[in-house]
Amino acid sequence: MRKNIVENPRLFSNSPQSSQISAIYKDIEELTELLVAYFKEGIEGGEYCLWISPDKLTADSVKHEFEKAGLCVEHSLASSQLDILPEHPFLEDLTLFASAVKELTKNGYKKTLSGGFSGFRTNFDFKGYGDLLKPYLETCEKAVKTAAFENNKRLTLLCTLPLEELSGKSLLEIMEENNVFAKRKGKWKLLNEPEGKIELEDIFLKAGKDIEATNWTKNGLIMNMSHELRTPLNSVIGFSDLLLEGAFGSLNTRQSKYVGNILISGKNLLEIINNLLDISKLEAGERSLYYENVDIASLIGEVRMSLLSLASNKKISMEVKVDASLENIRADRIKLRQILYNLINNAIKFTPEKGRVTVSARKNEGMLEIKVSDSGIGVSKEDYEKIFMPFIQADSSAGYDPSAGYGGTGLGLYIAKNYIELHGGKIWVESEVGKGSTFIFTLPLDKKERI
Repeated sequence: MRKNIVENPRLFSNSPQSSQISAIYKDIEELTELLVAYFKEGIEGGEYCLWISPDKLTADSVKHEFEKAGLCVEHSLASSQLDILPEHPFLEDLTLFASAVKELTKNGYKKTLSGGFSGFRTNFDFKGYGDLLKPYLETCEKAVKTAAFENNKRLTLLCTLPLEELSGKSLLEIMEENNVFAKRKGKWKLLNEPEGKIELEDIFLKAGKDIEATNWTKNGLIMNMSHELRTPLNSVIGFSDLLLEGAFGSLNTRQSKYVGNILISGKNLLEIINNLLDISKLEAGERSLYYENVDIASLIGEVRMSLLSLASNKKISMEVKVDASLENIRADRIKLRQILYNLINNAIKFTPEKGRVTVSARKNEGMLEIKVSDSGIGVSKEDYEKIFMPFIQADSSAGYDPSAGYGGTGLGLYIAKNYIELHGGKIWVESEVGKGSTFIFTLPLDKKERI
């Protein structure tokens, strides 16, 4: 058995707020070490232990280490002091997750009472949870605290967190907690100790530098490729336009159809390339705005004209309503045009044939308010925040049919949101599945330029 585990036999029981504790692990070896120390402590303390094993490899490793530590796994299983369960499937609904944790603790307490054990402890591995980690940990903590309060037996839940999946934001949030363990200089210690925070900060900074270097390389590659691809692509689009116009002779119906397909595909590809270029610039830290006077009615009309053929192909009506009292505003015209283009294009894309798209603009409490409404597939409330993340589109649960050919990369809304926030504005969505969506964004009218 590893020396650092037996040096403090009551490592987890002595931790503050110990109904729920967390530990960050680097690899399978550290996870094994954690589980052995945790359940060894519980078995020796006469507690009922429910060990949830993430996979067979981990289970075999822990069993082997148990034997090395002088504990007989088979005896613990036979005496019903130890049970082994497979990992619970990931539940995307927080309410269902809370119910599952509640049911888990309820059954554990029943077994604790019926077996006459001194307490109950179990574990849960948060591998694969990514950015959803914090709300799931909070939901789990609430359920565990409620169960501990309602019963007179000790309850301990160990949440294990893989270091490789923790974002910088998650690491900083975790550092503020009082009951999180990490391995430092060969020993498991609480992170709230000063040297623990310093060491985790060092790990975070090193990881940040590595990620930053990788991002610079990736963004540089995307920018170079985008510029190289746009030149021949513009030629494909330009010549397709000329062919359709009959500049080189008339085309028959079949030829016009195929050239039209080439033109549409070329424009779609150019849109994807431009979006990738925009997101690369954002990730590279390009946050400058070039303010000028912008006539909103004129700009909306310009974007409408550029998307009119796309709407006409689907027989979608496009209506524009601009308040006559609306004056010019100070904004970055190119970025504002991109915002409008992405939102209106998105509305057309997700609206079925013979649908309707409406764009309106007005003053509202000192802000410019623009709404882009459609009669499309709609968005479920669970996806309101998700759709503004990169590479995300409405899924099948929100009425999205993968065979419908909506296409795109899922970058348009992400880019629009970033550009709006650069101007000091906000964007949100109001929608109902099957009844369309309204994307609303506001920009300040105080003419204060943000650089």
